[in-house]
Amino acid sequence: MSHQPLADFYPRLPGPARFIGEILAGLRLGKSVVVVFPEAMVEAGVADAILHEIAAENGRAEYCDPSTEAFPTRILATFGVDPLHARDYEEWDTIIGWTAWHGSWVLIPGWQHHDVEEIVRRWPAQLNACGLSIEDRPKLVIAVRLADLPRSTITHLDAAGVAVHWWWGVLDRLDTEIRLSTISEQVVDPVDAAVIAELAGWDLPCVDHLFGSWDRTSTGLPDAVRDYRTESRHWDPKPAAAQRLQSRRGLTAPPVELEQLWRDGLVERWGRSIRSAPHALDDAEVARRMWMAHNRVLIPHVDEERTRFERTILEKASAQALHGLARRSDDIIEIGSLAWLVETRRVDIGSRDRQRLQTFRDLRNDLAHHKPVTDDLLRRVLDYLED
Repeated sequence: MSHQPLADFYPRLPGPARFIGEILAGLRLGKSVVVVFPEAMVEAGVADAILHEIAAENGRAEYCDPSTEAFPTRILATFGVDPLHARDYEEWDTIIGWTAWHGSWVLIPGWQHHDVEEIVRRWPAQLNACGLSIEDRPKLVIAVRLADLPRSTITHLDAAGVAVHWWWGVLDRLDTEIRLSTISEQVVDPVDAAVIAELAGWDLPCVDHLFGSWDRTSTGLPDAVRDYRTESRHWDPKPAAAQRLQSRRGLTAPPVELEQLWRDGLVERWGRSIRSAPHALDDAEVARRMWMAHNRVLIPHVDEERTRFERTILEKASAQALHGLARRSDDIIEIGSLAWLVETRRVDIGSRDRQRLQTFRDLRNDLAHHKPVTDDLLRRVLDYLED
């Protein structure tokens, strides 16, 4: 099992690595950057881990001195210069001309600085007036929560000089599956892995919790989610309105109507959909996500079995036995119809194959009715697949 702190693991995943790469591309084009994180990612240390990875890409990257002095004075202190020896540059209008920090990246975690809004408001004017080349310009990497910098200010930044990146939709299914694969010393059963990924979504701490605490039964999953809710200090699931999210907007930033839920760590974009956090789900939604996982992994096996049994039954069935049998427009015989042919003795395929066919017919029926597969049925299905 991986012992690396989870926050430090994020930058190694494909989604966050892509996110960091987009930020680096903007910096190399001469832009400063504002990175907007939800409070939950700052509290978990993920935002700091992302900043650390950005800083590692430039030998002249420095974290801005977090004192209460004015920003130009803090810049001088950041690069180890006594302001008394650089009096010509200790004002907002002159600091950009101080050659000692040209070409550097200055990282400013907004939660450590009292004047982020002033910096963001005044910095673009410095860039416009400086006349410096892209290579010589100092670049600011300003990481903020919406508590540090209002959304209205962020949306009105001049994109020509400042690029904005939101921690929104950074993680997808691949990242979740990779996290699961790294905490297990053995291959996780594909059905169990699908359930954990579908239930946890973008919430990687939940991946760790379910891997260690879920008993791998359908009946035990709601209990594991309730335990996680308690661990996360969230005592009640949110209203259903927060669980079935209809918004499909917000490809690069959370929609305004979901902003507070995003800030609270209750909503994120994961892949192509917007998902509620697992600790915000009631039992009905837990069951729905389990069904989604079962459907994703098992429905291809239903079609494989249907194809195999169709071939066998058509070889044995008489024209009279097939007369009047309902078929799809593409002439495929559904697995339910194949089971009916066998159960009504129109075709004999032997007791073992009959039971196997009935099992996959039952599996298909449950999945078609959006029901998670019961533990007993799943055990029978997996036994056949491993046979």
